[in-house]
Amino acid sequence: MRLLRFDCLIANQDDDVFTAFLSEQVSWGWEVESAKADTTRYIVYLDTEQAAKELSGAIKKQWPRAQCTVVPFEGRDWSESWKEFFVPVRIRETFVILPPWRGGHDDVRGLIPIVIQPKMAFGTGHHASTALCLEAVARLWEKSMITPQTRFLDLGTGTGILSLACAKLGLSGLGLDIDPVAVDNALENQRLNDVEGLLEIRRGGLEVLESGQRFGLILANILAGPLARMAADLVSRLEPAGCLVLSGILVDQVARIEKTYQDQALPAPFRLTREEWAALVWTASSL
Repeated sequence: MRLLRFDCLIANQDDDVFTAFLSEQVSWGWEVESAKADTTRYIVYLDTEQAAKELSGAIKKQWPRAQCTVVPFEGRDWSESWKEFFVPVRIRETFVILPPWRGGHDDVRGLIPIVIQPKMAFGTGHHASTALCLEAVARLWEKSMITPQTRFLDLGTGTGILSLACAKLGLSGLGLDIDPVAVDNALENQRLNDVEGLLEIRRGGLEVLESGQRFGLILANILAGPLARMAADLVSRLEPAGCLVLSGILVDQVARIEKTYQDQALPAPFRLTREEWAALVWTASSL
């Protein structure tokens, strides 16, 4: 797949808001580098000129002074570009995230390998919001708050990385995503990790679930806005004493999301933070 490189210069004072904006617009990630004084350069790789035009229009609508440029990413394709910066990601003493070209995974050293083929879906373990969710899963496992008897729901599964982590621990469950590209990528990663019997990947959201269907673990690495809107529906799908992990939340959005879910009769959550991102974890007892 040949790519276009989309560059955008944004004032540093808008970094947090722009990052949240990109999280909604560009699910597969981006690069960040310092530019001239008081400015940050955001780099996104896109596969069509139409996608670049739409992203530029959405940016200009909110940041009229933003400087956006598009150039061909000559002589490279997406998979080859990923190989340069997809380094293994280690999560506590539990998981290591690897690309398929890492051979026989000789360097896992007792960690559970999760193989991710990076494509145009979100979730390689490099973004803080994904790493926080994986850390939450690892902590819950260490404390025996989730077991192979726990059934999970991964809402907005992306590459399937969170579902794969759960399945590699022996849990069974369901990964859902409304994006057909993400579903295809998650299915490919499911095959790479040999967990077909434990994990089902489907296209859709909460509306595809059976009436009354509940889960012992719910994972939702999305964004604060959707998480707030679906609070009642998500909590209704949680088993009594089940565990709920929410991520994709900026630190300054935490208080609002906490209150929204506490209004659904949940207690105060445990917080995990990394960089400007946070994950909220509800359990029957303390982590």
